[in-house]
Amino acid sequence: MLIRIRPDLRTANSAIADGSMQKALQRAHEQLKPEASYFLPQDGKRTALFICDLQDESQLVGMLDQFFTHLEAQVDVYPVMTFDDLRAGFAQLDDR
Repeated sequence: MLIRIRPDLRTANSAIADGSMQKALQRAHEQLKPEASYFLPQDGKRTALFICDLQDESQLVGMLDQFFTHLEAQVDVYPVMTFDDLRAGFAQLDDR
């Protein structure tokens, strides 16, 4: 999964000032255990990207609620594949 978190600008500014942004990202990192994480400005907003292998999509509820509740964030979740996954998908096309 690719998880994109984009906090509200004013809420994020306050959260950085009081230290809660750092705590939220640390907690997310510990819970999600991402294979990779990236932090960047995107469309004028602070953005965090996490690449995660989730065993159960229901894990998202507890992991991401803090971003909705405390940071008023826009959270997007996208299924993504590795190149090996893509090759396996192509192999299934050959079976049709």
